[in-house]
Amino acid sequence: MIPPAISLAHVSKRYGTLDAVTDLNLTVAAGEVLGFLGPNGAGKTTTIRLLLGFLRPSAGSVRLLGHDMTDAAASLHARSRAGYVPDVAGLDPAATGLWLLDELARLQRRSPVDRDQLVDALELRAQDLRRPMGRLSRGTRQKINLIQGMQHRPDLLILDEPTEGLDPLAKRALFGLLRQAHARGATIFFSSHVLSEVEDLCDRVALIRRGRLVAVDRIDDLRAHMQRRVTVQLSRDADEAEAQLARLPDMTALQRTDDRWHFLAGDLPAVLRLLATLPVEDVIIEPPSLEDVFLQYYRPEPPHHA
Repeated sequence: MIPPAISLAHVSKRYGTLDAVTDLNLTVAAGEVLGFLGPNGAGKTTTIRLLLGFLRPSAGSVRLLGHDMTDAAASLHARSRAGYVPDVAGLDPAATGLWLLDELARLQRRSPVDRDQLVDALELRAQDLRRPMGRLSRGTRQKINLIQGMQHRPDLLILDEPTEGLDPLAKRALFGLLRQAHARGATIFFSSHVLSEVEDLCDRVALIRRGRLVAVDRIDDLRAHMQRRVTVQLSRDADEAEAQLARLPDMTALQRTDDRWHFLAGDLPAVLRLLATLPVEDVIIEPPSLEDVFLQYYRPEPPHHA
């Protein structure tokens, strides 16, 4: 039986009295593409460092590709099968791209079998690989960063904001490469604040807030529990329409602009039954986006009064 690519069980990390992450439980199956979302300071980077064995948990267990990441030898073996794309700012500005790629391949103890393909796909020029990283544009540095994380054909890819600094063509090329990696069976852990990217690439997402996972589910299932945006245009004035719409179950944010009504509705069958009785000229029903889901979970909490 193939073990999960990632397994976090009751994982917490404390710095003194500060809880960076608390009681994380997350399993990512081999071959899955998971989006990892959260605002700045939510605990995303701490979680990734725990996954890779760069930090030891204060409580709980972390397993990567079946290996206990608190065991030095096991974590070294797991990291050789993983690819990590961190923030580009962590790369040595004095090193050339070619030296960096060779050195990281040596540390990964795996041959950079896909380097040439990645260089071509990301349209990286040979002369850029011979220049110090500090003299390259952010976009070029990020391309080299992506190559170092993917050149050894890893079984697991952990990407932290991988599209930062990339132009639209480079982003498209990256997503093509990620889909190829997924097609050959690689697991992808994709941390990003760009919701459209996560929605395009991932089937399932984990949302973290203030160091705790608040939701782990398929995007479609998260949407299914949310209200839809509805816009209704009537062919003639219907004075009673507003009152009827207001009585819909699970309906909020009712507004009128001329002959159009806008609202959020959770009970779609009830909406359709009512619209069948009204002089409807046009109707638009929009499913909730991942951004809607995100904003629901990250809505500011009301102040607590003593």
